Amino acid sequence: MTSGIAITVLFLLLMVASLPVFVAMGIAGFLGFALSKGLDGALYGFTETLWQATHVYELIAIPLFILTGTVMQQSGAGRDLFAVVNAFAGKVRNATGVATILACGIFAAICGSSIATAATVGLVAVPALREQGYGEARAGGFVAAGGTLGILIPPSIPLILYGIITDTSIGQLFIAGVVPGILMMGVFAAYALWSRPQVIAKANEGEDRWTLLRGSVGVLLLPPVIVGAIYLGLFTPTEVGALAVIYVAGLGLLQRRLDARKLVTAVLAATRTTVMLMMLIVFGQYFAHYLTYEEVPQIIAQSITQVPGGPLVTITLVVLVYLLLGMFLESAAMLLISVPIFFPVAMAIGMDPLTFGIFAIMAMEIAQISPPVGINLFTIHGISRIPLERLALGVLPFIGIQIAFLYLIFFMPEIVLWLPGQMK
Repeated sequence: MTSGIAITVLFLLLMVASLPVFVAMGIAGFLGFALSKGLDGALYGFTETLWQATHVYELIAIPLFILTGTVMQQSGAGRDLFAVVNAFAGKVRNATGVATILACGIFAAICGSSIATAATVGLVAVPALREQGYGEARAGGFVAAGGTLGILIPPSIPLILYGIITDTSIGQLFIAGVVPGILMMGVFAAYALWSRPQVIAKANEGEDRWTLLRGSVGVLLLPPVIVGAIYLGLFTPTEVGALAVIYVAGLGLLQRRLDARKLVTAVLAATRTTVMLMMLIVFGQYFAHYLTYEEVPQIIAQSITQVPGGPLVTITLVVLVYLLLGMFLESAAMLLISVPIFFPVAMAIGMDPLTFGIFAIMAMEIAQISPPVGINLFTIHGISRIPLERLALGVLPFIGIQIAFLYLIFFMPEIVLWLPGQMK
């Protein structure tokens, strides 16, 4: 246990030294195993982890959904999606702000990536919001927070990772995220609707709305097809990922918005993102195996569950730790490190694996927009040059909403469990 704590501290110091997270994980895990099992044991453990972590069939879904998102970016589907939602928002107060949240939710239901959602919708929405006088904080905050829906509304890449780590059905996890995702999107949109100062946009002509709808109907049909196919048991998440790639690529080609050059660009972008995630998965699993070998998760879980005050205090401690981790770790790294530790805690206080899966993903959402390293903040900063401190102010209300949702699903797990319980 002492060496486990020392190696964990080393991992944190390596991160403070600005090493990439997967490098810090790899060095810390290797040194830990070398001290415990010797150099041969550390090398054998790494090769074994490399084999086990990558030879998982469900992992194939990750590059497929990433590729779906990059193909949509290249085809300009995000621009059409925002335009049609904004047109139908009409003349309600803060219509463009509401449209931004809804467009993020719809795009999230296609690609499963928070960064892709924020970047694709943000390229169109941020200039429109700024032009209409929403201000930098609100313009960037709406898109950065709306982008977090990309990892809650299915398909969700982090939910795939969670399912692999905990041996939980990925199909059921996807369906479990539908109701919480829609509820959170609705609350986000309600906040955007009532936030001040309020902006009244010029109403769109009815003919324009239906013209935009006809041009975007192909994209709008994909989310219900994805969810419906999994819910009815027609396809596995991996098969749905493959069909989604074929669908968006075919749609882009038919609309003459894709060509060979754009497809190659989309494939290269998806490859870079996939490689980054796979490095995190391999080294994250290696580091997690070391912590498990030293029984660090079990001891931490036992310590947390023995704190006086019952399950409410226990879950509050978990929330506080997640908030702290989210300030320093990227969401995928946070998931790989925290789930082996907190999953036993959740089981000990009676949470269902599906409920804790959605709980953990909501915590990842907070990490996406928590300063100083919230990746969505940097994404929006990169495409808009809005100062990070302004973006941080813009997302604070959404962080409060997400924290409230963590407690909501803890006290009302039926929100998560009802729809999976209806699956055939």
